Amino acid sequence: MVLLPLVASKVEVPVIAAGGFVDGRTMAAALALGAEAIQMGTRMVATVESPIHENWKQAIVDASETDTVLLNRHAAPSLRVLRTDRSNALEFDTSTNAMEHMARHTELYFGGDMDAALALGGAVAGRIESIEPVADVIKNCSNECLEVLRNLGSTYVK
Repeated sequence: MVLLPLVASKVEVPVIAAGGFVDGRTMAAALALGAEAIQMGTRMVATVESPIHENWKQAIVDASETDTVLLNRHAAPSLRVLRTDRSNALEFDTSTNAMEHMARHTELYFGGDMDAALALGGAVAGRIESIEPVADVIKNCSNECLEVLRNLGSTYVK
């Protein structure tokens, strides 16, 4: 909420907002704050076309809004992951770089072993209710965004 309008007011290139975007309401918010587009990470992982294993996709759908963990808070890069036994053990561990737990990521990404590595996922996982085709996600997001913007205009502009 702070950085997006700040960046949009200071640069002369299109701003693409990322982080926390999952639907038309969040897209409308980004546009209102100065973005020209959004990037959806976690939402696109949980799509039919995503090459990621179904176990990971389903873990996103099953997640609540509190089922992610921020790791490497005091190191780089910090990363948000789905809550698992592995991520819980690392949540307050400042002596280990969480990236060390990504060595077996292909076993997670393509084999579906949720214990093999950390499953990246944003806090928006708690708002994703189904695995849908990308075309439907984009169409629904765009339509909802337009509806939200129309409603805001008719509600607040008299």
